Amino acid sequence: MTSWFHTAILATCAAATIAVGFASAAAYSDRDVPAAKKGDRLSVSAMDNAGAPMIAVVERQEGYSVITRVPLPGAN
Repeated sequence: MTSWFHTAILATCAAATIAVGFASAAAYSDRDVPAAKKGDRLSVSAMDNAGAPMIAVVERQEGYSVITRVPLPGAN
């Protein structure tokens, strides 16, 4: 019974490792799959108004979202 239990745990770990590997490979692939490529990840740019209160404006469309940080109106 103990060996069966340990075998089940090892098989589950192996399946999870393979699944994570496939998910990581999909992020790098150039095929037409609904997974984002590494170049499509959200990039961070330098803020020119350091310390100024900002809000995030999210525009959602089917398949992607655009997040824009803008200064808070009336914060001055």
